[in-house]
Amino acid sequence: MQPDLRFTDPDDFEKYVARKCIDLGYEVIMPNKNTPGYDIEIVKGKERIAVQVKCHKAKQNIGQYKKFVAFLELPVASNFTGGWFISQSGYSKNVLSLAEADREPNLKLGTIKERGITWNYDPDSAPGENIEDQIEDVVEEKDNNVKYFGIFTCKGGVGKTTVAAHLAGAFAIMGYDVILLDLDPDRNLRKLFLQDQDSDEDASLYIPPNKKGFLGSTITVLNADEWDERQYPDVKVVICDCSPVLSENPKNLIRKFDYCVIPTTLNPLGIAKNGDVITRTFKHIRNENNKAEMFCLINSYSGSQAYEERNKHLLALVEKPIREYQKQDSKCQLIHPDYVKIRESRALRYWGYHLVDGSPPQLAFKSVANRSAPRTDFMQLAEYLEDHTSITATKGL
Repeated sequence: MQPDLRFTDPDDFEKYVARKCIDLGYEVIMPNKNTPGYDIEIVKGKERIAVQVKCHKAKQNIGQYKKFVAFLELPVASNFTGGWFISQSGYSKNVLSLAEADREPNLKLGTIKERGITWNYDPDSAPGENIEDQIEDVVEEKDNNVKYFGIFTCKGGVGKTTVAAHLAGAFAIMGYDVILLDLDPDRNLRKLFLQDQDSDEDASLYIPPNKKGFLGSTITVLNADEWDERQYPDVKVVICDCSPVLSENPKNLIRKFDYCVIPTTLNPLGIAKNGDVITRTFKHIRNENNKAEMFCLINSYSGSQAYEERNKHLLALVEKPIREYQKQDSKCQLIHPDYVKIRESRALRYWGYHLVDGSPPQLAFKSVANRSAPRTDFMQLAEYLEDHTSITATKGL
């Protein structure tokens, strides 16, 4: 058994991989920093290989695998004869099973060991011969210009997990790789993204690009103890699906929130019984974090004309305590449903049905008659947040 390596800095890991490639007789060419799709170019004879390097604590997942495969199929990768995906932490069972099924002829998956690269998938091996290794790593954290979104409310049943997942999907469509941190003890978010319900190791999605010739994005679901900014240098958006009990959420993450989205519904009983639930949520967050900007979002909105007057009246009951609270805290606001609202829809109501019928995980963005109300609504939410926050500054990093 070869000794495990423990790297804390992705740059150090990348340099180590480059040295191992030199040991294998390749010339190493380092592209410009943040070149999309790959980290190292290696050349030997007629071989020209794009090498992607991942220094993560968690195993590499389906979303990351599919994104690299998609890159190798783009015109910009046409000069490469193959691709190596090199990991410090190994690969989920689902990645290796998919790689074995796809038998991509120009792709290798490897894990770095002290003596060199151990191939987890090699197309030159007979089916079933590829092996899986896991390396656990403990790393320290550093600031990486990551923007943290907390999806939080002191009241359950308002669609917090659905909002967190689909906001991640909207940001992924816009070109961001997104980490979803599942902080709720029920771990529903992780369940909904699992590639294999019999295994807890791969909760992810690959979101294809909107335009041909572009690279898609990934959504990766992690537990709090699996997340470290240093291991995901390309990720600029982290969305936390929080427990409704504030004390159950890690304080170090609550304090990192740059923005909070507080979903609520125009439910008569809820508004009458918990009229201050939104302002109480504002206060709970503010007790731990004095910088976060907070946005109240109307979820499960019924746009029927028959309910127009009722919605107007209920919305006024929601707006009143928020306006009062804004006098002492200007960083809190209601996103008026005239600008953004998440409409009530069957697609969102039945999201997660794949857990029942055994199909792969997916978001409720499927088009019906070339339209998807959830996709439109969450894209509007993501664009609103881009316009009202500094998240777009991360795109150039």
